[in-house]
Amino acid sequence: MPELSNATIDLLTKLRETAARADKILIGAGAGLSASAGLSYFDEKAFKKYFPEMYRFGYHCEYELVGRRDDEWSVGRKWAYWATHINYVRNIFPSAPLYKTLLSWLEGRDWFVVTSNADRQFYRAGFPMERVFEFQGHYDNMGCSKNCCGKTWNSLEPLTHVLENIDHDTFECRPEALPRCPYCGELADIVFRGENYRAERQRYIDFVDSSEDKKLLLIEFGVGFNTPGVIRWPFERITAAIPNARLFRVNRGYLDYPGHEGYPEVPPELAGKACGIACDAAEAINYLAENM
Repeated sequence: MPELSNATIDLLTKLRETAARADKILIGAGAGLSASAGLSYFDEKAFKKYFPEMYRFGYHCEYELVGRRDDEWSVGRKWAYWATHINYVRNIFPSAPLYKTLLSWLEGRDWFVVTSNADRQFYRAGFPMERVFEFQGHYDNMGCSKNCCGKTWNSLEPLTHVLENIDHDTFECRPEALPRCPYCGELADIVFRGENYRAERQRYIDFVDSSEDKKLLLIEFGVGFNTPGVIRWPFERITAAIPNARLFRVNRGYLDYPGHEGYPEVPPELAGKACGIACDAAEAINYLAENM
């Protein structure tokens, strides 16, 4: 990584000093955090290695598949891709040390994490999950596509069966290996938000509510504009609503935008309560951990 500028170090120092005075810390983790840890949906080299069929079909990175509708592919293609993708994210890609570094920095503080990521890196790094809200769920559970009974089950075994039954010439799962509901026999789906989702969401709400008369520090790591309603806009509203809240927005993604001065944007209404730090999430987390 490039050496941090003096201006960036000054802002990170301000973040560190604010954290030292804070009663509570609310972390918002976006795709940029996992990308900084090595799990990037723009990584063409990894895509070519682990998704050779899709690369052969003309795709160059996983980001090109974000927002794809299920009706664009056959059921067999859908499950061949899902099984390959989830296996890469959950099994091939390791638990990232950067997440463990963040956990060590949070030790002894009153904190909570809300993330848009479904890759389970917080879980794998040993974060106590009662302090983590996976807003968009995760890949570990399946359920009936027709919701016949509302039950879910672990996705590992069915997805392993799909992986073992992919025709790599067509990149289709064989029909007999498609995951099905054990209760009614209909096709299954990944259930991103399981039975405990409401309780997880409530813990997030309770943490924010308990911060109303506290010094609350909000930090975004790698949060962009793909799903601003998950973290970005709520964090702005929380910062505006709580008198002693301060927001630091860490993201280097805007440095590549022509004409942009390089700093993550903060609304003018939050002047004096928020600032952007244009650096990589790993740079910021490592700096904080090394300068506790």
